[in-house]
Amino acid sequence: MRNKAWDEDLDGETRIYLVKDSIGCVVLFFSLKCGLLFRKNQYDKLEEDERSFVDMLVKAKQEDDQETINNYYEYGSAEFSDIDRLFKIADKRIDSKNETRELGDGQYTLKVEECFSGIELRHFCKNEAYSYPDEFKTPIGFGIFWEVIVREVLKITSKIGCKYLYLFAADKTENSDIKKLVRYYKSALKFYECEEDDIIIIKPEYDDNCYGLIQEISKLPGNYEAVWQEFSDVYI
Repeated sequence: MRNKAWDEDLDGETRIYLVKDSIGCVVLFFSLKCGLLFRKNQYDKLEEDERSFVDMLVKAKQEDDQETINNYYEYGSAEFSDIDRLFKIADKRIDSKNETRELGDGQYTLKVEECFSGIELRHFCKNEAYSYPDEFKTPIGFGIFWEVIVREVLKITSKIGCKYLYLFAADKTENSDIKKLVRYYKSALKFYECEEDDIIIIKPEYDDNCYGLIQEISKLPGNYEAVWQEFSDVYI
């Protein structure tokens, strides 16, 4: 990032923001860029045995082998809790394959159940050489996030539609069960794990060993009010 930041900003790939104090010293910097999140399709969510069954069913349906299809329904009814759902997924697989063949876009297209626009808080870094005034009691990252970053995100999303704000926390805590940075982002900045909404974040190699967290942009104003109340006895 140190060597590429300004090139990426000039190219329009990422926007770098410097936060300075009253005399022009850099306190912190962060960057924002557009991103994409998605929800996997129903087939990709299946267990391995369910996926294998759907694959066999698709083959039988494509061959119009009605006797085998009837046998699969009888077998599947005994093995799986919702055989009708698996049959519907098989039909969608066939429709998707037919569409791909007709359009010819399969090589360059990843089909998912649903896509979500996002803004990635790509870097969120303090200037370690900066000397913080003794009277400054509010943690700088906390204050900058809610008073600067959130305001900028809301300004951006007043002009374009966007559902999620997300980041990759570079948490180096050795004990994976107690990730201090992740815990801080969740408690103080109100991010949460994607698993809660079955949302998938696209993570580049650059962010290997980092932990993905999201929050809904529509909830930022409410979280802003709540968080200052919640931490009013600590962050003053």
